[in-house]
Amino acid sequence: MECGGPGRPDGDPRPPEVVRAVRRPFHPLFWTLAQLGSRIRAHAPRGTEDPTRQLPPLETVWVPTRHGDLRTVLQRPAAPDRAGGRPPVLVHLHGGGFVNRHPEQDRHIARHLADELGAIVLLPDYSTAPRAVYPRAEEEVFDLVGWVMTDQRYGWDGGRIGLSGVSAGAKLAINACQQRHAAGLARPSALVLVVPVTDVVDNARTSAIRRPVIGPFFQRFVGWAYFPEIARRAETLASPRFDAALAQALPATLVLTAEYDTLAPEADELVGVLRAAGVEVAHHEYPGADHGFVATKPVGTIRDMLRRMAGFLGPRLTSPPIAGGVPEPGTPGDRR
Repeated sequence: MECGGPGRPDGDPRPPEVVRAVRRPFHPLFWTLAQLGSRIRAHAPRGTEDPTRQLPPLETVWVPTRHGDLRTVLQRPAAPDRAGGRPPVLVHLHGGGFVNRHPEQDRHIARHLADELGAIVLLPDYSTAPRAVYPRAEEEVFDLVGWVMTDQRYGWDGGRIGLSGVSAGAKLAINACQQRHAAGLARPSALVLVVPVTDVVDNARTSAIRRPVIGPFFQRFVGWAYFPEIARRAETLASPRFDAALAQALPATLVLTAEYDTLAPEADELVGVLRAAGVEVAHHEYPGADHGFVATKPVGTIRDMLRRMAGFLGPRLTSPPIAGGVPEPGTPGDRR
């Protein structure tokens, strides 16, 4: 399958040697999977979406980026900011292996954090394969975060911004911090990474269980679909694991991992790198869980994740801090 666009007889503007390096054979099954993945409608189990207060309905805003306006879902809190000013803002990035572009799948996270933090929560609908490839989503998220911090027309305080993400979305949250650091721009106030991916070179991760959520086929599929230029997978924006300046780019960070997730070792490594550099970091591993615990039973695990996210972000985004603060250390699964 060949790309289209002006510049050459076949429509591809890239040099021929680049096209030859990334051209992939037409695999109908792979393209079908990628198309289906980009249309998945995932939702959390019943019992995880209803905060104690009635929240305003979801809104849709369009955020300007270098790649065009990006649809973004907005969840407002029920009550105004406690100090009488603008509420803080959280940009939350959903997962889905760079092929799923349905941010509403994390509606339960947005609703809970909007309610607990009194924050406006944004869920960007970033571009995914097969219609987009690396580094489009990374650039969109960087542009969006910059816009959020400078354009406050929707009522938030851009000086009190947090980033959070799940899986692929966690990588994009890291990428936004990397790009801001490289450009000499201010960091967000806090970062939450749930089952993050930091290395897209490795596609042979294993787990102690026989059939982990992120198995070898899916690892290869993600690389094939969104990172087709194999040589670029080792770039620090593609694989933050290889960024020597990563610790300098990240703010206070909470990392949540699952015992049987094939991505857990690289998240553990990230925690070690941050701690060695003196970055404030908290880490909790969910025993017996795999990659998909964010939106699957048992509901108690999801509720605990939401509690930890709110507890970590609260003191760093709200003024005054929310009641309860950070969960007490020493609970099962906390990693020190």
